[in-house]
Amino acid sequence: MGSASKSARSLDFCARHGIEPVVEIFPLSQVNEALDRLREGKVRYRAVLKNDFAG
Repeated sequence: MGSASKSARSLDFCARHGIEPVVEIFPLSQVNEALDRLREGKVRYRAVLKNDFAG
């Protein structure tokens, strides 16, 4: 793992060059479908669960 200063420099570099992470966003209500895609190796890069329940 890198140091905090290396992480900060990396984030600054990404911000200056418009580099964003590649993610697939799944609503939390579809967690089983997201897990199925993950198990099947169909998720590319990162899977993110987003809360879609009223709170």
